[in-house]
Amino acid sequence: MNFRLETQWVDINCPNCEYFDSVQLLDAKTERTIFCHNCKCSIRLQDSNASVHSSVDSIDKAMKDLYNTLKNFGK
Repeated sequence: MNFRLETQWVDINCPNCEYFDSVQLLDAKTERTIFCHNCKCSIRLQDSNASVHSSVDSIDKAMKDLYNTLKNFGK
C-alpha cells in the first residue's frame, strides 16, 4: 500500500495578501517555510500542538490496518 496522507495537498491563503495556494500536509507536519507566489512573502507553517503530525500518522496507520484487514478478508 503506497497511500500516504502526508503527500496530499491542502489549500491555504497567504496571511499577507490572501493569495490562494496549496501545500502538502508534509510541509505543515515539518513546519516548512514556504513563499507566496503572489507577494513573495515567507510563510512559516506551524504545527504548534503537533496536531497535524499526530493526525497524519494516526490516519496513515488506520488506513494501513484497514488495507491489511481487507486484504486478509475471507482467508
